[in-house]
Amino acid sequence: MRELVAVLSGVESVAPSTLVIGVTVGGGTLVIGLLVGVWLQARRPQRDPEVDLSAFIEPPTDPPAPDPDVRAPQERHQDAVAPAAVAWESRCARVGDEWTTTLYIADWPDQPSDGYLSELFTLTDVRFHLTAHVTPRDQERALDQLQTAADDLKVDADLESSVRSTYLHDRADEAAATYRAVEAGTRVFSQGVFVTVRADDREELRTATRRVKRVLREQPAKLAPKTAICAQERALRSAAPFGTAPLDRQTIGLSGAVGALLASPHRPTLLESDGVELGVHRHTDTPVVVDPFARENGYATFTVGDPGSGKSFSAKQRFIRSVAHHEDRIGVILEPLNDWAGVAEALDAQWITVGGTLGINPLEITPPTEQAREQVGADASPLTEKQERVSSFLANFFAQRGVSLGDRRTTLELAIETAYRNAGITEDVTTHDRASPTLRDVIDVLEELVADPDAFTLRTDAEAAKLEADATWLIDQLRPFAPDGQFAHLGRQSEVDFAAEDLIYLDLAQQEGRVGGRTTLVMQLLISLVYERAKQTDKEVVFVIDEARYVLRDAANLAFLETIFRHHRHHDLSIQLVTQTVDEFFERAEAEMILDQCAIKQFHRLDGMDDHWAAEFGLNDAQKRFVQEAVPGNEELGYAEALVGVDGEWRGIEVRAVDAEKHVIEGAAYSEQ
Repeated sequence: MRELVAVLSGVESVAPSTLVIGVTVGGGTLVIGLLVGVWLQARRPQRDPEVDLSAFIEPPTDPPAPDPDVRAPQERHQDAVAPAAVAWESRCARVGDEWTTTLYIADWPDQPSDGYLSELFTLTDVRFHLTAHVTPRDQERALDQLQTAADDLKVDADLESSVRSTYLHDRADEAAATYRAVEAGTRVFSQGVFVTVRADDREELRTATRRVKRVLREQPAKLAPKTAICAQERALRSAAPFGTAPLDRQTIGLSGAVGALLASPHRPTLLESDGVELGVHRHTDTPVVVDPFARENGYATFTVGDPGSGKSFSAKQRFIRSVAHHEDRIGVILEPLNDWAGVAEALDAQWITVGGTLGINPLEITPPTEQAREQVGADASPLTEKQERVSSFLANFFAQRGVSLGDRRTTLELAIETAYRNAGITEDVTTHDRASPTLRDVIDVLEELVADPDAFTLRTDAEAAKLEADATWLIDQLRPFAPDGQFAHLGRQSEVDFAAEDLIYLDLAQQEGRVGGRTTLVMQLLISLVYERAKQTDKEVVFVIDEARYVLRDAANLAFLETIFRHHRHHDLSIQLVTQTVDEFFERAEAEMILDQCAIKQFHRLDGMDDHWAAEFGLNDAQKRFVQEAVPGNEELGYAEALVGVDGEWRGIEVRAVDAEKHVIEGAAYSEQ
């Protein structure tokens, strides 16, 4: 033992892997030493000095990666689905960055109509969510309760001798009918509905809540919405999608009442029998079907959106649906950039190339139908209206050439009126089927004015000198309409025949999409010809004008268009304007009047929709944001969003197309989705 201790004491150090086991036996001690891996450290070897290499290493340029979120999963889930803090008040709550008010339904109609909440789901100016709790009741217990209620009402009615007896008898009969229905197998449910309105601030919340309450009180809902006063926490928990209903505000209803509730988000938001589907409601996926000819304040439509927003796609789809399945409609396409060629080919439309040789008579007049005469009234003057359009066309012609007509307009109007009179055309509409005069006939009248101005004076001889000077100047300015002039084709009778075809594509034959003053002049004439065609037929006419800004930017054009828009519905003419901007509609009073005649307005994504333009169109803040952020059309999503206003009521829609329509539309010279 001593030798072993001596050996151990001579060891300078023992490695950590040394294992010592000791066993005590009786009064003595037996030590068994098992040394495993004993290293003696007599002297450490000398090592080389360390070298600092940090000077040769470039510091990292990228910022250090953030520490991973090592919080418990339940904490991260809470942050994702719940606000950091909620401030409860008696009538509202501040939930995160939003203000909310939760309503409950306190009273219900005895027999709710199918889809009675449909008007609530059509709101585009309010953010809200609705939660309905529907729980089946025990049938036997429900039967017992209904029988007890019916018996009590019957007893009360028999005992009552006042006028209230009639009311109690009616209630007893209704209770008995309900009991019989349940006994026959009708299911019984308890149901409760909670609506949470959301807004960014208190004032917006107050306005939105009033709006929701009004819709719930009115037809077809006829409910009694109440604010959960001093119970907003329980009400908000009741309105949670997967929560229970700690705010017990439920009523008993039969399966029919539950069906009426569930039908609300699935009812068509607007469904007119002879209309065209513009899209599906973005909240309910129900069709929005509108008939432009069913409007009381005009049949015109207006579509606007940024390039690539889907406005052209929507306009083409609407035109195809308007004319392809309606044999009693005439379709006309007018656009200067050749983007509708594919649609025209698919519909087998008559292709009229309006180049430099096709005759178009600005003075052409046609008689209106008998129905149109009755609509416009006996005091209307189609001839005076036509003469105004001719004067506007020539004023636009002078403006395009940088020439001011000035007070010579009265002499020009005199020549136009005389040319019609010489052709035998008067205020009597039965004379309007005679051959119309041309601009060359007007030049002939001006020549007569120069030769014998005294024959055209009204009161004094002094007029003769002015008439002679004005006529001389006008003859010189109208020289381009002479047989050898630049606009010779506009100085003779029209060679565009609209009477034989019901689908017409007016191709302006522009090169590389250039649109200048000559084009807008011809567009104005073609619009006039289409209007004359509408006067002659009993059919409805759908007339699309794409790139409408080209005919709206000139003052003379606006005066001309105003007269057409003022009377278009008398001739069953639906003009559909498609454009990229809205500025031109508010620069002059005539353009604003044209816009007012558009009963249907459709806004695709428009970055320029600011507070000013929103106020002009009567859009609230939510609707303005929807237009600013509307989804442009693309293949991946399969739709484009738009805000549609029909008779002042706005709806957010998704414009979708079936494969056959996409093939036709995208097969055209088409640059937008």
